[in-house]
Amino acid sequence: MSALDTAARANTGRPARIALLGECMIELSHVAPDRLGLGYAGDAFNVAAYLARSAAPGTADVQFVTLIGDDPYSTRMRESWAAHGVGSAHTRAVPGGQAGLYLIRTDEHGERTFQYYRSQSAARGLFGPSHTTEIDDAIAGHDLVYLSGITLSILSAPARDRLLAVLDETRRRGGLVAFDTNYRPAGWPSPAAAAAAMDAVLSRTDIALPTLTDDQAVFGDASATDTVHRLRAKGVTEMAVKQGAQGSLIADATTHDPVPAVPDTNVIDTTAAGDAYNGAYLAARLTGASRRAAAESATELAAQVIAHRGALLPPDPNETANPHPHTQQPEPLTPATR
Repeated sequence: MSALDTAARANTGRPARIALLGECMIELSHVAPDRLGLGYAGDAFNVAAYLARSAAPGTADVQFVTLIGDDPYSTRMRESWAAHGVGSAHTRAVPGGQAGLYLIRTDEHGERTFQYYRSQSAARGLFGPSHTTEIDDAIAGHDLVYLSGITLSILSAPARDRLLAVLDETRRRGGLVAFDTNYRPAGWPSPAAAAAAMDAVLSRTDIALPTLTDDQAVFGDASATDTVHRLRAKGVTEMAVKQGAQGSLIADATTHDPVPAVPDTNVIDTTAAGDAYNGAYLAARLTGASRRAAAESATELAAQVIAHRGALLPPDPNETANPHPHTQQPEPLTPATR
């Protein structure tokens, strides 16, 4: 039985407290060659939105933890999170700060390229001087903490050290850490620098959710099986390696199992497909689903996302939104056994 299985069983009748760390940005995507659509997205926030969307009512209190500006776009961005069932109890506005921005272009195959304008983003101050120790303590009190390689890429070296201490405290208190390596070369001086920072987090990770092409670029893995073996050597006990059109490979400390992709999917835009997978996978596992069932539901949601333009599907009016988007102190779970 994995740590997440244990947490799911302890969580009966209570919302799991989940903190996702990262950056949410202004998203501008082409709806025509000379026209842009405005949205708000970012990899860790996308996971938060899809986790809240996928979770059964009353099972998850999903909080996005970041720093934002006090500009009008930051304010509107934060307000929009609630529509996706995501709370912001531990997000703070930095006076004079501003939101980062990125533009997406997609080609005829649905593959995307990004142009970022984020050097002055308030979120780059995460775990820095503007990030209070009270937030550190609040993060460590969650049942599951999620972050990505992109989260790491915006942090200074001292901030990463502080983050590692928070992850250690999270696990000491019985919480779990989930991590997606999610590699963007522009955010790193070299693959080796990315590998060193990611390895430090992987040694503190319970659930790894990488994409094979990212880990090929950073770690030189030849196959998803190589990724599984490397993660096991780091002490990770549960993993799902995403492989795009080839599906995913799910594994624990001793077994692995391929899960096929949804066939004949109409690919319009692959933005956030992996984020949707991660959110749906974690939501299913937190409610006691098997790894296989979680991966299958995650694959189905990712197929819906790539048939839609932009990072986030519109909120479904037929679904019940997360009933606790602003809850700060719900009853904690029984600490998980690793």
